[in-house]
Amino acid sequence: MTLADIKNSIFRRTQTNATSFTAADMVLALNEADNRINARVRKYLDNYHPTAWTTSDLSTGTAVPKVDSMFHELYPLYCSIDRATERSLPSVSGMLMRITDLEKQIDEFYGTRNYEVFTVTIAAPGVVTKDNHGLQTNDRVTLITTGAVPTGLAVDTFYYVIYITEHTFELAATRDGSAITTSGSQSGTHYYASDRPKRMKASSEDNR
Repeated sequence: MTLADIKNSIFRRTQTNATSFTAADMVLALNEADNRINARVRKYLDNYHPTAWTTSDLSTGTAVPKVDSMFHELYPLYCSIDRATERSLPSVSGMLMRITDLEKQIDEFYGTRNYEVFTVTIAAPGVVTKDNHGLQTNDRVTLITTGAVPTGLAVDTFYYVIYITEHTFELAATRDGSAITTSGSQSGTHYYASDRPKRMKASSEDNR
């Protein structure tokens, strides 16, 4: 969901509009919801602090929350519940049930993935660095970030590892594929999670 999608969902859920729910109040509510969601994620990810939104972001409407898209619905729910309660809207009980369900899902999602902080170079190919990563060639990883990953990579996408050393690896779009070239710029803190259990530290010969 983009901020425009979230805003329209809030208007619908609370029976408000841009006059009764001003942009300034909307941004405050969105950032409060973002802080609430990020606090849950930070139980499992160190240094997870996405940048707060501004009224300019809301006006443009194209920004997307950094949390996994499965949980974007929490933003309009968190922003709507208080106003819906004040208005005694019949949807309140349904909102509360959905919030509880999504909070449980977000804890399960981030709590079981063992995300690791990494850095990546802007190069041909891009090289990922993570001390003692424990990964082998063709292990799959997926990425998230608090900012933006370099061009060539994307969040919520599976990539295949190309082992270099016990502290570095490259990424490919397909199994046994070519290493991806990264370009452009990047920001924030990046994380990866493997869909296989982390292995014991291995020697370089074992991983070739």
